[in-house]
Amino acid sequence: MRSKVFTSGEVATICGVSPDTVSRWFDMGQLEGYRLGPGGDRRIPYESLKKFMISHGIPLDRFEEGEQRILVVDDDPHYLDIIPAVLARSGEYTVLTASTGFDAGTLVVQHNPNLLILDIHLSDMDGRTVCKRVKERPETKNARVLAISGYISDEEAAQLSDFGFDGYLKKPFGVAELGEQVRILMELPTSRLARPKRSSVLP
Repeated sequence: MRSKVFTSGEVATICGVSPDTVSRWFDMGQLEGYRLGPGGDRRIPYESLKKFMISHGIPLDRFEEGEQRILVVDDDPHYLDIIPAVLARSGEYTVLTASTGFDAGTLVVQHNPNLLILDIHLSDMDGRTVCKRVKERPETKNARVLAISGYISDEEAAQLSDFGFDGYLKKPFGVAELGEQVRILMELPTSRLARPKRSSVLP
């Protein structure tokens, strides 16, 4: 998706405006892109269009149809670095990151992620509160939320579903284990969400 380039007509359909309006945005320099061929047809790259839509408050729903978005929320720099790196290898997902519950809330509203990988113990709030708020939003009520933590008991882990979590990984976890959990949750129908369970620890 990130490599996609849109025509003026496609941008008009996505933004719900006329092609003339898109041409005006382009010619005034508000919408970044380039011209192609002898006719000078306008082309707008994915990142340019996304940036424009966010800055102008245009909903990303139609723009991001089919895009698989994952938001990683952790205040541990190690996990905030390694998890996105692992997920990016497949090229299947758009990965966003946040180190606080507040920043996570902002990104959830802006991007409506399909999956959150959420640490339970954040510096500014409990991850269970974040999950509850995500599940209460109509736009993200069907988003999957994978809890990660190295500090909760088996009893607490068994109760995570009460807060809306769909899965759980105990830190530290392996790359293969993370990939399997993400695949399962991303492909699972909303009517058959997985209940959190204790995860085995991989080296």
